Amino acid sequence: MESVIWQVIEDMNFNKRGHDGAGLYLTNESGLSFDGMRKVESFARRKCGELYKQLFDVTGVSDDSYDDLRWQIVANGEEFYNNITLEKAQSMIDNDEYTESFGYAFHKIDDVEKLVEEEQALNERIKQLDLLEECRQGKHGSFKQALVNAFDKADNLNKMRLSVGFQDLFGEIV
Repeated sequence: MESVIWQVIEDMNFNKRGHDGAGLYLTNESGLSFDGMRKVESFARRKCGELYKQLFDVTGVSDDSYDDLRWQIVANGEEFYNNITLEKAQSMIDNDEYTESFGYAFHKIDDVEKLVEEEQALNERIKQLDLLEECRQGKHGSFKQALVNAFDKADNLNKMRLSVGFQDLFGEIV
């Protein structure tokens, strides 16, 4: 499984695409499910974290740049990661061979998650409005038809009371 995740990281091609392009590759082109994308993120974060103690003695970088360095090493792929030494990492710092920050690529997963949640909320809202329309037409019995008619004629305070009292029907409408 590790080799598959490393291949995805290499395919993200951060060095060519930057963090936005790498993130877009992961979310739009990798073919991974949402859970698969999260596994790649978790793996990359773990690998970045594992470098913390190993490379702690490098000099000439701020805390933020130290994070960028470690992310760069992960972005460079499995072989580079497995062969990193303190001396190679210091050379990367001295020669400015790292950029900000591969870790930002994974923010695109959060964007996808937010879109999915918004779409689900919209679909729920549509289903609820469809149910109300069916009730108006009497398809769910006269009691629900009367409730919806009362709701339609009520002022905002009474609409709120009806939605609290009959949440299964009115839900989050108000």
